[in-house]
Amino acid sequence: MYFNADFAAEYFIKDIRGAAPLKILSLCLPFMAAGSCIKGYFLGRQNNIFPALSQIFEQAVRMLSLAAIMAVYSPDTIESACSAAIVGVVLGETFSFLLTAAFLFFSTDKKQYNKNRRSISLSSCFRKIISMALPLSASRAASSFLMAVENILIPLRLSIYPKSTDALSQYGHLTGMVMPLVHFPSSVLGAVSVSIIPAVSKQRTYSNKNIAETTVNRSICFTAATSCAAAIFFYAFSNEICQIIYSMPELGDILKPLALLCPLMYSQITLNGVLNSLGKHFHLFVTGIISSLLSIGTIYFLMPLMGISAYIIAAFVSTASSVIPAVVISSMYFRIKRAILKYYFLCGMCALLSAFTARLMPLGNVFYQMCFMGLIYLAGIIFTGIFSEITGFDSFKKNK
Repeated sequence: MYFNADFAAEYFIKDIRGAAPLKILSLCLPFMAAGSCIKGYFLGRQNNIFPALSQIFEQAVRMLSLAAIMAVYSPDTIESACSAAIVGVVLGETFSFLLTAAFLFFSTDKKQYNKNRRSISLSSCFRKIISMALPLSASRAASSFLMAVENILIPLRLSIYPKSTDALSQYGHLTGMVMPLVHFPSSVLGAVSVSIIPAVSKQRTYSNKNIAETTVNRSICFTAATSCAAAIFFYAFSNEICQIIYSMPELGDILKPLALLCPLMYSQITLNGVLNSLGKHFHLFVTGIISSLLSIGTIYFLMPLMGISAYIIAAFVSTASSVIPAVVISSMYFRIKRAILKYYFLCGMCALLSAFTARLMPLGNVFYQMCFMGLIYLAGIIFTGIFSEITGFDSFKKNK
């Protein structure tokens, strides 16, 4: 990537200014690959705290480094601004790798592994890995290709929009500043999603369907609690959040509609983990391609007419096209439809009530209002039993 960045920028991105960001991005590829392997080891051992911490750390480093670079150097060109954003990505991936490597080095979990104990032969293990790796790799490769097509298509279609200069600026703000905020709470869900795979697969192997179903429902409950809180929080305090982090309150107009995407987007992460645990890799491959094609089609036809609003519509369409089939297929194996309606309704009501109450409180400081909303929301999910569902506290008391 480093030595072919000029060629890729000129012939694929259609803008030679993209060469410098591509060269910077290539520096983090070894760290991304090695970090993914280490995270996979911990997740396979069902030691989920380390991958979760590394993902949170990665997002925090990415956002803080980008804010620091923008504040110190104030990039005045598109090329320098894109390079600054990519530097944030590189630093996030690098420090995430260093953290996971430190976890691995000091972990006592690896000392418990018995190298002489084999439950299956190496050939059988290799075949099982290939049977999962091929569709997953094909899905990831197809998604990456279609995502690249989408990213190339967006500026081309935006240039046709009558207000193209303003729309291109909004797109930069959306992808470089607003989307990291929306994705930040989902960092933990990424680890939860992957941890579902070995946990549910293990219980299904031993025909413990009830335990597997409890694990899935608990994950959905945690997703509902996180996504509803994030959606209402970003919606209620959109301008204030952008003012505090970026000193650009006008970005709240972009953050507000994207906040409503949180329940769908976060649910997609968890449900993908459920489908992977069921071995539905081909389904994920198909739905991933369909959702990407729907997104590309929406961008191609609507963006010249609606500008950056078409990107937000495309995000809703593509995410919904993945979530709805995932719910249908998962419900064939686990009783989750009723749980989804229950958890999202209760968490949504708690989040709405807490935001409304916090906004009415004359605390004189928006930071105090945000903290007050968090306290009310926590009290709400405890009162409704959502907290007990997530932690399994009621089950623990019954077993005792």
